[in-house]
Amino acid sequence: GARLRYLLHWPARYTPQANWGQSLEYDWDYGATFVPGAASFREIVGAMGELMKQGKIRGYGACNDNAVGLMGMWSAARELGVPGPICMQNDYSLVNRRVEENGLSEASSPAICNSGFLAYNVLAGGMLTGKYGLAPGDGAAPAAVDDPDRSRASKSAGAPRGRMDTRGWGMTLGRYRTSAARTAAAKYAALAKEYGIKGGSTELALRFVAGRKAVTSSLVGHTSLAQLDASIGAYRNAAKAPLDAQLAWEIDRVHLQNRLPLFANDETGKDWRGEGVIGERIP
Repeated sequence: GARLRYLLHWPARYTPQANWGQSLEYDWDYGATFVPGAASFREIVGAMGELMKQGKIRGYGACNDNAVGLMGMWSAARELGVPGPICMQNDYSLVNRRVEENGLSEASSPAICNSGFLAYNVLAGGMLTGKYGLAPGDGAAPAAVDDPDRSRASKSAGAPRGRMDTRGWGMTLGRYRTSAARTAAAKYAALAKEYGIKGGSTELALRFVAGRKAVTSSLVGHTSLAQLDASIGAYRNAAKAPLDAQLAWEIDRVHLQNRLPLFANDETGKDWRGEGVIGERIP
């Protein structure tokens, strides 16, 4: 039968980079307690190597891990003489370029580990399409879980435009709807309009990710065939030519003004340890 490439989902060890929390600070005391009892990099790559030897999988990688995870597996694989990880998978988009700053882009490059990278949520849960609205009065109903008009919210939930209109995912993906994320998304939408991108902010978001050296491929979900057609059109345009150089600089300008909007939230209240609007424990 067909052999699969296997992605380990979430690191076995403690690491704040594995979630979307209020703080990315590494808790040294918690790490010292938890990490020694977790599966080691040697155990992980040894098990993956054995599965490959048995012909059950063709390769492996990790999802929602960082440069520590990639380098740890890569080094352990070299030490044991088994194949190393061939790809990593993380959240990456115009509003979440964290892998460029946490070392994962560098570690996965051909100069070091030469692993692939799969980007998910490249449309920020649909927020970068503008279909859930980016500013008051823009004509788009907000995500059902945010909509103060409960009658309209009920209609959105009954015929969801995407995951943001479902209660489970709508609550989980709240990080994409913070004021910081909306501000950044609105600026990117304005750039798409200014530079005459036919597919608007959706095309801009997809072409941006497709044009990054660190990205091997993108995972894109669709609610309708029209959305699928829009994505295919954007990727075809990406294959024809990169984004205009001046537009690329303007994107970086927005990024520098609002560097990690998914981690900025001015709606945070008085949160207790282990709780909060984004969900991860607060060191």
